[in-house]
Amino acid sequence: MRTLRFRRGHVWILCLVLSFLYGTNVMGAQPDKQVDRLAAAYRGARTEFERRAVCIDAIDAGIVARGRSVAVVDAVFGTTYARKLPIKGSGLEWGVIDFHPPLESGSDKEASGFIGWFLAFQFYPDGTIENYYLSNVHK
Repeated sequence: MRTLRFRRGHVWILCLVLSFLYGTNVMGAQPDKQVDRLAAAYRGARTEFERRAVCIDAIDAGIVARGRSVAVVDAVFGTTYARKLPIKGSGLEWGVIDFHPPLESGSDKEASGFIGWFLAFQFYPDGTIENYYLSNVHK
């Protein structure tokens, strides 16, 4: 009976240590590797739907998430929002990444149109993402 308790205790400690090691590995090294992988996939994406799929992967991986830095969005999607942060106290700023190129009107007097999927996000002056939306509905 005493031997059984001893073994259960060792198994419990082993599980605790393994879960700690797994957690620190996932939280430590994974995001940078994920960002690099997603950035390469986004650069290689040829269609709007491939770019949207990369965005969904970034959301699923927690790379694009509330509380994350807009610099991570820049790293994955090749934007420059982190370099143009709004002044402190100015409230939330919007960022938009269109996965389909805009429709050119061909005239300086008419606006170009947007179609297809896009990622819109709001971020604070410190670069922290507050909200994000993946949609194909344009107003």
